[in-house]
Amino acid sequence: MTYESVVTELFERFPKLQSTWESEFDYMAGETKIQYIVFGSLLIPALDMALSEGNLGVILPVCAFLEDVAEAAQTDRKLENLLNVEVGEWLGWMKNEAQLAPWLGSETKRICRYVPGLATQRLMLKADRQVRSLRERLKTLIARICRR
Repeated sequence: MTYESVVTELFERFPKLQSTWESEFDYMAGETKIQYIVFGSLLIPALDMALSEGNLGVILPVCAFLEDVAEAAQTDRKLENLLNVEVGEWLGWMKNEAQLAPWLGSETKRICRYVPGLATQRLMLKADRQVRSLRERLKTLIARICRR
């Protein structure tokens, strides 16, 4: 597998993604960085949906594919960058991290610089900041109303 062939191989393994691509994203076929579009706009959302549904029938094959890509990326810098950008960045902020982590391969984790628990921690901190922000806004609003 190479950077140039990764989309073809993805579609061979996951024909349903190819039909989704053809129906929803075909207008982007002329783009030069199609691999990034396919991973970021098609593969990752499909994996995200499978995680939210707990669908191991999708999760396991996608993780196996990602591991194959990661192994091929050892000799293909463009493929390594693709994984690092599209999958690695998503892993840092994803929901359902605990459901995915056991199925990710070691090479995928290495290339994507996966840190166990980081996404969960980031999401919890973000939610906490939003709650505090909302609380502060409500306090301010109540104080203004009471001063009238």
